[in-house]
Amino acid sequence: MGDAWDFRRIRKTAWDTTFRRGWRAWLSLVSVCFIFSFVGASNSSQSYLLDVADAAIGTTDVMLPHNVEILDEYLQNVPFARDVMAYDSRLVQGLLDSASKSATWVIRLLALNPAYMRRNPDEVWANVIIAAVISLVLHFCVQNVAVVGQHRYVMESRFSRKVAWRRMLAPFHLSMLANVVWVTVCYHMTLLLWWLTIVGGAYKSYQYAMVPYLLAENPHITWREARSLSKRMTEGYKLRMFWTQLSYLHVFLLQALPLAGLLMALPLRAALGAEFYFTLRGILDEDRDLLVERAFDGPAVVWLQDGGQPAGEPTYVLRDLNLDRVHAMRGPLPYPVIDLVYIFFAFCFAGWLWEVGLHFVQEHEWVNRGTLYGPWIPIYGVGGVGIIVLLDRFREYPERLFALTIALCAVLEYATSFLLDFMFNSSYWDYTDMLFNVNGRICLAGLMAFGIGGLFGVYVAAPAVSRLVANLPTRWRTTLAVLFAMAFCGDVGYCLLNGFNGGSGVGEKL
Repeated sequence: MGDAWDFRRIRKTAWDTTFRRGWRAWLSLVSVCFIFSFVGASNSSQSYLLDVADAAIGTTDVMLPHNVEILDEYLQNVPFARDVMAYDSRLVQGLLDSASKSATWVIRLLALNPAYMRRNPDEVWANVIIAAVISLVLHFCVQNVAVVGQHRYVMESRFSRKVAWRRMLAPFHLSMLANVVWVTVCYHMTLLLWWLTIVGGAYKSYQYAMVPYLLAENPHITWREARSLSKRMTEGYKLRMFWTQLSYLHVFLLQALPLAGLLMALPLRAALGAEFYFTLRGILDEDRDLLVERAFDGPAVVWLQDGGQPAGEPTYVLRDLNLDRVHAMRGPLPYPVIDLVYIFFAFCFAGWLWEVGLHFVQEHEWVNRGTLYGPWIPIYGVGGVGIIVLLDRFREYPERLFALTIALCAVLEYATSFLLDFMFNSSYWDYTDMLFNVNGRICLAGLMAFGIGGLFGVYVAAPAVSRLVANLPTRWRTTLAVLFAMAFCGDVGYCLLNGFNGGSGVGEKL
């Protein structure tokens, strides 16, 4: 057992993998480690850099406690929180603290407009919860898988002088993604529970240390198989792993220094962890059918003498993630760009006519209902072009097209209302009195109308505009598009300098 764990060879190979494959390979490894330090692989150096960046741009949480107090005061007045959840027991306040710690960036961003926070504490609270949930999902479904991708990159660096960056994405194949997520969740939850015993956590962190590497080699391995195999691989070697890490303590302490930690400690720590895995992998004498990469059985390329040539680039079972499929799904634009320009203005004008006409029928008052001064409302143009570009491919499935149009318009209308409220303290529509509304920004009736309008746009309006443009002389076609664009940009510029359109029946300052 002692001979199997060659202390000097492990240290030398890890060092050579990091520093002796050439400066380009070293720089690539440093870059990968730095990138993945932001997704959980390591945080010792990046956290300091983030703190420095926060201080430099003035986003330290000077206003954060006051903003949390605003949300806390709001929760005290929510009947559900006060009556059902026993607010006096501090349960809701604990929930607020937990959620806000996961989404402090949301509070910091919204705190740029304190008036907005006071007007919309319910929306701020909802955004904090949503951001916390998204953060949790990203952690388990993206960050943990990304860490496995980093391990894969470092492992392949042992066998090649140059590894393509796309190899970091190899574990993201849809066919294996669910299993990778599940195994990483089980791994982290198990360690978390063991760390509650303190001593048990330290022991289990070494016993299960090979799980992420096993997953990086074989993304189809189950949690039970990975856990069992890691136990057998580390049996009798946990203390040796600890002492080997300790021998590099002087290097790892450099992580306290951002630049030195980034250039030396992070990549060396990553290479040493991979070398532990390959050493124990070579010792393993059973269940080797779970070790699917035959290329990992070969010698490390860094063992070659200077000037030597490797036998050839290794071939791996785990293939690259096929990004070409993503580009193929996008497909070409359904209409030429010049047609989309005219479609944009057609929808802008149609939306303006709709808003002006509807207000005239309801209030018997003729006013320009747009945010701009010209006869156009940009949200209709953006929504119309978005529907045409993104959803025209579903024209053979009207039910799906209708549902997706509603979803797209819901996001666009809510986002536009939020931005007008947050950035300009203005409101151009309010659905508070409508049934099934969300914070007065969107409502079911409006979205149904947009869904019908989207069908009309895909099947009737866009083809008609395209035919009309095709009948125009080429010179006029381009000239009119440029004139429309210049007039529109001039209107936007004037509004930015002098304020957006306002007045009776148009919108109100909040």
